[in-house]
Amino acid sequence: MAAFKAIVLGAGYRGRAYSEFAAAHPDLLEIVGVADPVQAETIPAPRYWKDWRDCLAERPEADIVMITMPDNLHHEPALMSLDAGYHLLLEKPISPTEEQCREVIERAHERARLVIVGHVLRYTRYFAHIKAIIDSGEIGEVVSIDHQESAGFWKIAHAYVRGIFANSETASPIILAKCSHDFDLFVWWLGCRCRKVASFGSIKLFKEENAPEGAAMRCSECPEKIRRSCIWDAHKMYLEFDDLRYLFADSSFSAMRRLIQDSPFGRCVYHCDNNVPDHQTVIMEFEGGATVTHTMTGFTGRNVRTTRIAGTRGEIIGDGDVLDVRRFDGGDLETGVPPVFRIKNNSRHGGGDFNLVAEMLRILRRNDLDEIRRVTDEALQSHAIAFAAERSRLSGGQTVELD
Repeated sequence: MAAFKAIVLGAGYRGRAYSEFAAAHPDLLEIVGVADPVQAETIPAPRYWKDWRDCLAERPEADIVMITMPDNLHHEPALMSLDAGYHLLLEKPISPTEEQCREVIERAHERARLVIVGHVLRYTRYFAHIKAIIDSGEIGEVVSIDHQESAGFWKIAHAYVRGIFANSETASPIILAKCSHDFDLFVWWLGCRCRKVASFGSIKLFKEENAPEGAAMRCSECPEKIRRSCIWDAHKMYLEFDDLRYLFADSSFSAMRRLIQDSPFGRCVYHCDNNVPDHQTVIMEFEGGATVTHTMTGFTGRNVRTTRIAGTRGEIIGDGDVLDVRRFDGGDLETGVPPVFRIKNNSRHGGGDFNLVAEMLRILRRNDLDEIRRVTDEALQSHAIAFAAERSRLSGGQTVELD
């Protein structure tokens, strides 16, 4: 069978990550065009466009459009792509507003097209193993889940204080942009819908009144004495460590110096235009009575997710790498990682990037319209929880009931 053909709209980090699947598996996927105003040619392809509108107006011969542009540029190209007959791999979130998210999903159903959202965690060996254990019934019915998303002090400063996700007026709320991954896991693990949501959160640290006395607006202009003691100094984050450089097409030291000098990433974290919380907790009740607590915090030394799942007959405790599973009757656990996730790959998110693309191609090859509709619908559930959580937070923690 011939390889599927894909167009990539947005050649940033996520566009490059998904496109690498085609380089690794040219017999399965071919990138036939890339649209990006600055760095389209960082992804190998026979055709390039500066503007995604010019690309879609030409209707290149392809099966899939990968939309990996900023959040506020998802809605319009998604609708245009669906109307043109393409399937979508849409980086999360679907769109920054609930109304636009629902419109995209409804349009996909009208056109009988697949929309698979970049919820890559469910395609990793670790999280798929949790799903397999729950589905096996060996810990009984799930009673509660306690889950913490430790965003990492450097990542929260990069993306949600200095970066494009820092202000909900121009991007998605952090609970959607960052945590829809986790809400997708809860819906997937439990296999049912969320009924009620309450949430609390705020900016604890990253605001002007917490700036050290004498701190400048930019790290490059800050007095050396202040910089040396500042955890968030851009020179430390982008020159001394390499935890963030992979996000940039040009990760050279000279490029990072220019970044600190001229870009928003060189701003003082206490003098940015951020308005999204640096910590937030969400409480959920699902059909059947299971409860879930999710805490997102930017004040951790590891970028990891930890989970405790209490069942009627056992429990699962996960530290992000290893699962400790105990049956209350002392019996042996008889389930493992699903076969589809046992083959390791070198993509990020524990192999989830490549596994997500592979799963999309499998669904398209099978061409089961019921499966296409179900997968397309599932993505909306995580977004509905996120929007409800933000409404609750802004109303002081009032409970929000989901349809």
